[in-house]
Amino acid sequence: MQRHSAEGTAKTLRQAAEQLAAAGEAITALMRDAADPVEPRLSPGGLRVLSVVSVCPGRNLTTVAAAVGLGLPRASRVCAALESAGLLLRRPAAADRREIGLRLSPEGEAFLERFRATRVDRMAAVLRRMPTDERGALVAALGELAVAVAAVGSERS
Repeated sequence: MQRHSAEGTAKTLRQAAEQLAAAGEAITALMRDAADPVEPRLSPGGLRVLSVVSVCPGRNLTTVAAAVGLGLPRASRVCAALESAGLLLRRPAAADRREIGLRLSPEGEAFLERFRATRVDRMAAVLRRMPTDERGALVAALGELAVAVAAVGSERS
């Protein structure tokens, strides 16, 4: 009996993981499409760079490249394009004037604000299609999911 229960739990867990992965793919596509109406149009790498720099302003190119999963030459080209578009600033770091820190320009901050607002609007449209009770349950479950994701992420480090 114990073995049957464990197999059932594993099967249920696998089904839940498959549903979560499918939902994750759908949400990823929705989030990616949220960038379409926001000008200027940026690559996914450009969006990731802006997001990382917004959270960690002043970091150098090597640190940002590692955080977004780009090689240094590619990250340098992305940052040059962002700087050319007026979204990113390269300035000497306060601690070491020989090092260059990356910061968002005011235009970069405004861009990210518009992009994030568009993503939230798209998710709100999805949530409006859900029954209120299920929406509440989802919000509660997402909090627990965030904790579990962070725990798995810290185990991998």
